[in-house]
Amino acid sequence: MSESRLVVALDLTDKDRALEIARSIGRQVFAIKINWPLVLAGSGSIIGEIARVSRVVCDFKIADIPNTNSIIAKFARDQGAWGIISHSFTGLESLRSVVEASGDTKVFSVVAMSHPGSDLINDNYRKLMDISERAGVYGYIAPGNKLSDLSEIRKRTKKTIMSPGIGSQGGRASDAIKAGADLVIVGRSIYESADPVTAAEAINEEIAKAVEQN
Repeated sequence: MSESRLVVALDLTDKDRALEIARSIGRQVFAIKINWPLVLAGSGSIIGEIARVSRVVCDFKIADIPNTNSIIAKFARDQGAWGIISHSFTGLESLRSVVEASGDTKVFSVVAMSHPGSDLINDNYRKLMDISERAGVYGYIAPGNKLSDLSEIRKRTKKTIMSPGIGSQGGRASDAIKAGADLVIVGRSIYESADPVTAAEAINEEIAKAVEQN
């Protein structure tokens, strides 16, 4: 696998296009992140298909009762997911059920978000991090386009931080790395590009320079 820090989000409903992109860039990125649109448009087997060429992060933002959470987490694990994203606002037992059901699959909890209007979540990141620590998560999701939030979260943990909000949402990969992100999520800037391979290469180069300067 590549030592890249780039996670490419494929928020598509076209399975064939998603697989085409995944196969073309899979070895030059850290992971490929898929969300509900791609799974709902096809089937959960897409996880395993992409896992043949790259690590897969299932961005399911799990937020249900423990029993339901466990079912979702086990399914993603059994399909070959490297990572799963879960919400943490549902509480300790809910998040812990995801961690326990995931086995070796890494659980990232959302403690702050990248979109406008996410203040209710973001203003409570300390409480969400406390819940997440007690649940035993592998890492955190924190916004790469809200650098003050990202920096504060980085100060409070040594766990892996994966950051969305790059590109179409206004954030820069290099800024997110310097503010504390370990992994940077980029979606539309790559999958809507006429040449996803070249777009991914450019972001990899930007990240590498930021790591050297950091």
